[in-house]
Amino acid sequence: MVNFAVWLDGVILKIDLTDSLYKIYKGDKISLPITYDINDDWLKIYDQIREVELAILSPYDETTTKTILERINLKPSYVIANRGRTKPSKEPYRILIEVSRWDPLQIVTLASSPLDLLSARFFDSRIKVICVKRYQDCSKYSPFLYSANLEDAISSLKRLKVIR
Repeated sequence: MVNFAVWLDGVILKIDLTDSLYKIYKGDKISLPITYDINDDWLKIYDQIREVELAILSPYDETTTKTILERINLKPSYVIANRGRTKPSKEPYRILIEVSRWDPLQIVTLASSPLDLLSARFFDSRIKVICVKRYQDCSKYSPFLYSANLEDAISSLKRLKVIR
């Protein structure tokens, strides 16, 4: 059984936080911009993956993450909000595994930024990362799959029999 971990920014929301998160990682004190606009392909594939357990990984704090999820009407099985260290860090995955007890071999991460991929790699390189081309190119970090959009990514996962 496969479980999905999905980054809220970039994959679901129409926003690229890569540069802001790099600045925070380097020690700058800045606030992350927020949007409630959803990528069109997310709405299409959400119905297809609703059957499996879904975890949302968020670079936002718990309050902001909860507000965004309520506003976009998303109710995942698990929500891993920023508790002090977000991407690029292994912390989001460490917390996810601790809370969910998922096997890293059974996690498929939908990502859109090199930072998303690095976070998974820092924790466990066996996590399958599906990188969707949005604002940044994360193909240089060797994702499991690289796709133009989420619909193509899900189709590829079905062809590879990773999901049904």
